[in-house]
Amino acid sequence: MSLKEIWRHLWYRLFRWGHTNRLRKFALNRIDFVDFGKDCYVGPNITITPLGGQNPKGKLLILKDRVTVSPNVSFLCSMHPEDSKLKRIYGETSPIKIEEDSWIGADATILGGVSINKCSVVGAGSVVTKDVPEYTVVAGVPAEPIKSLNPEEIEGK
Repeated sequence: MSLKEIWRHLWYRLFRWGHTNRLRKFALNRIDFVDFGKDCYVGPNITITPLGGQNPKGKLLILKDRVTVSPNVSFLCSMHPEDSKLKRIYGETSPIKIEEDSWIGADATILGGVSINKCSVVGAGSVVTKDVPEYTVVAGVPAEPIKSLNPEEIEGK
């Protein structure tokens, strides 16, 4: 294990279990495959893959401004059977993008390649397998739209 991988692992551990949002964001800012905007909230015990294995190329998790991520959320940017022979035919690494003013509920799972668009809400415990449109609330396993939000009400027009 290289020194860079050791530091990434230590920053990731601090990010997952830091006692305050400020401490978690401080550590998250040092993980090279994650990018986040201003005024974000990241709850405790969040999982982001990949951590082990190969070094990712580019940003795999992008959180735009004012995104709220509740506790125990899993962002699965990389999914593959780690030590199995199936690793040759299964597995991919795809970025996840969360747009401005979105809210991810507790215990949600977001799969790789998904975009959650502006002012959207992911219900607690949901599994998001496809893109979420703007101003939409999704919930369930797999997550499906359950409500449209009024942009004028949100934007204050």
